[in-house]
Amino acid sequence: MEQQNKKLSLKSYIGYGLAEAGGQFSWTLVSSYLTIFYSDVVGLAPAAISLIMLIARICDAISNPLMGAVTERTHTRWGSFRPYLLFATPFLALFNCLTFLNMDISRNSKIIWCLITYILCGMAYTAVSISTGALANSMTIVNSERVTLNSFRNIIGNAAVFIINAATMPLILYFGNGDTSDGMGYFMAAVIYSLISIPCLWTAFVSAKEVVNTHKKEEKSASLLSSFVQTFKDRDSMLVFLAMILVMTAVMGRSSIMAYYFIYVLDNAPAMAVCTSAMTLGGLLPGFYSPFLLNKIDKKWAGAGGCIACAIVCILLYFCGGFHPPLPVLAAVHFLYGAANCVGLTTFALTAEIIDDSWIRTGHRADGVIYSCISFGTKLGHALGGSVGILILGAVGFAANTTMPSSVLSDMNKVINFFPAVIFLLAALCFSRIRMTNARGKENEKTVEEMLRSSASNQKNM
Repeated sequence: MEQQNKKLSLKSYIGYGLAEAGGQFSWTLVSSYLTIFYSDVVGLAPAAISLIMLIARICDAISNPLMGAVTERTHTRWGSFRPYLLFATPFLALFNCLTFLNMDISRNSKIIWCLITYILCGMAYTAVSISTGALANSMTIVNSERVTLNSFRNIIGNAAVFIINAATMPLILYFGNGDTSDGMGYFMAAVIYSLISIPCLWTAFVSAKEVVNTHKKEEKSASLLSSFVQTFKDRDSMLVFLAMILVMTAVMGRSSIMAYYFIYVLDNAPAMAVCTSAMTLGGLLPGFYSPFLLNKIDKKWAGAGGCIACAIVCILLYFCGGFHPPLPVLAAVHFLYGAANCVGLTTFALTAEIIDDSWIRTGHRADGVIYSCISFGTKLGHALGGSVGILILGAVGFAANTTMPSSVLSDMNKVINFFPAVIFLLAALCFSRIRMTNARGKENEKTVEEMLRSSASNQKNM
């Protein structure tokens, strides 16, 4: 009980944050640059790219709840979640590199190669990300400590994203001899980031410790189907699930086609490194203000407010696309976009409270399943945003490596910025309907402490 209640060390906070950094060194490159790599380097049509994105990300989404169930049924001396930070990491590094390898093969073979490598990269990332997300709930039962853990995760993860956003386009241009359509630039960026991700994730494996051990090997686990059914019957779980589908549709709807905004709408590819770095720098701020915010107001209102703020900034970015403001102004607006997005941190903290609440009501703790089902919504949003964005760009007249009329560029600007704004507002509505409050979370924290104390006492008397 002392381990489960005590304040975690700085080593634990930083180690946990490095797990997010390790994952980002793989996934940020994929989420921000893979679409344009497929169109401008591999030479695939928007329809083919959309199909690849949709199939791969649906497969990735389906693997999320399955991975959650697998982790709950994993019993090792390291715990249920940490082993995957050790063993899945090399596969993530390998498949991340292969995803950005442009093979000299036929067009149909390229489509198959892209689909297979993207699916495998997504599966490896799922093993790492689900384990990282669920791990915080097993490191402590104290909700304020979980908020702090996820704040460090946000700060360190966004620091990694800042480095990636600042360095990626220069790396692509350097290794591609100044050409954004040269595949060597993308491949070398993937190799460098993959080599960085391995020590980050392995350091997290060593530093983070699972002390809330509720998954006993000798106990019979609830069936996979019953765990999923129970999760999706829970009102708050479903609302967070729907909110994350919408949030990630908006985020990925913009992120996956953001490069087109700079290369085609603004005709200023180098500005992408500056603006995405500013956006990521802004993204560090939620890690600092969220511990105060989430402990002072109900987390559902923090989530709704973050979505509304992101919608407003997306509308500002649309107007920037029309007026072509100076780079400092454009960077400042992107900074605001990052600073406003506290939704991820809010969701992590809210999910932890939902897991405790479900455990109290059902008698079964489903860390992996509940977290992965909500993550399933995140991945569905990835699939929808990533595939629909490029498909709509194709529908409004986008053609790679060509000069397009101003009317097409204007429509592209609407797709890249107005579309996410509307989706963010729908996500805010979902957050506002959640019933979980901070007061209820505090009551549940005390109940969980008594449950663990009673369990420890019973085991001692046996």
